[in-house]
Amino acid sequence: MPAFYYEAIDNRGHSKQGSHEADLVKDVEKWLLTQHLTPVSIIAAGEHAQVAQSTDATISFLEKWHGITLEDHILFCRQCATLLAAGVDMLRTLTILGKQISNPLLREVVSKISTEIEQGESLGEAFENHPKVFTVLYRNIIKVGEESGNLDTSFSYMADLLENEKEIRERIKAATRYPKIVVVALFSATFFLMSYVVPKFVTLFTNAKIALPFATRLLIAISNFCANYNVLIIGMVVGLVLLYRMGLQYREVVHLRDSITIRLPVFGALYTKIYMARFSRVFAVLTRSGIDIIKTLALSSAALENLILRDQLAEISAEVEEGVAFDDAMSRQALFPEMVTQMVSVGVESGRIDEMMDKVADYYDMETNYTIKNLATLIEPLLLVFMGIMVGFIALAIFTPMWSMMEVMKGG
Repeated sequence: MPAFYYEAIDNRGHSKQGSHEADLVKDVEKWLLTQHLTPVSIIAAGEHAQVAQSTDATISFLEKWHGITLEDHILFCRQCATLLAAGVDMLRTLTILGKQISNPLLREVVSKISTEIEQGESLGEAFENHPKVFTVLYRNIIKVGEESGNLDTSFSYMADLLENEKEIRERIKAATRYPKIVVVALFSATFFLMSYVVPKFVTLFTNAKIALPFATRLLIAISNFCANYNVLIIGMVVGLVLLYRMGLQYREVVHLRDSITIRLPVFGALYTKIYMARFSRVFAVLTRSGIDIIKTLALSSAALENLILRDQLAEISAEVEEGVAFDDAMSRQALFPEMVTQMVSVGVESGRIDEMMDKVADYYDMETNYTIKNLATLIEPLLLVFMGIMVGFIALAIFTPMWSMMEVMKGG
């Protein structure tokens, strides 16, 4: 029977470590509960040895390249929420997790945060020191939890948000997998035709000495460019990707990208629904925490990852600060849906804005799920039009001069 090493918390919040023989992890969990212990981590003997060896090991290039995933953050938040709910203080929680986290990068960051807190910094300040690891929304939620004394709730809520984001990403990937394969295959086939097949037709058309239509001349020009400069084309694509990534450091580039994103067919509406659900949910949570509306709007803006929407929310916040009613200020912003504005208006009048925003979040979560479920169906017409234009252009450019050649041969 295999052995499992465990770390658990007793009813007084003290950490307990040891080993227990069982067939499965869930059997160890059941045994710990019978001992009135809350499990923190349960690791098989072999994995425990690997974790112990890697704790002080230098982080490899591959580990740095892999980074910290959403799954790592979700597990970290869940573990923090469990330990804090069991009565363990924040510093002790971070100390325990600093030894247990399997991802070396996150383990290193958590250990640094623990040290920073020991040196006198608050939890919010310590998280602020690591902006590349924790997002603005992440840091704000933790800061609110620290100020309100509900850190376990904040970490639990953050885990829920991250799990929802992970689920949405996976569902979008699954829904767009087929269209991506089709587009890549189409571009690859087109590149192959332009580089190796069309040049043979070009030779045929040149020898025939007939007047070529514009579509054929354009196709020949593209084909010659692809055949003679294929390495340059690949270099240009790589260069554009790198240039785009560098450009994201500038607000103007991000502003342009977000402006295009939110106006894309199908995807623009989908992203708007996702942003509205997140904003409404965060707004409701912060309002229930007793935070004033100006600060709530400022903190909630982190849920809007689109700069255009964030700028409009900043304008709403500025108007509210000047004395304008929240719903009136929101109604002046074109990108905030009428549904959100109306529910905010009802919430302001009834004094139950947190409940109304929860309903808005539920509605847009449902709409998001419906849109993702039908994403392939919505993309298909656009894909067919795109394929039709490309195939039609190539066919027209090749067959039109061939028909002309046949007419010349018949006339001859």
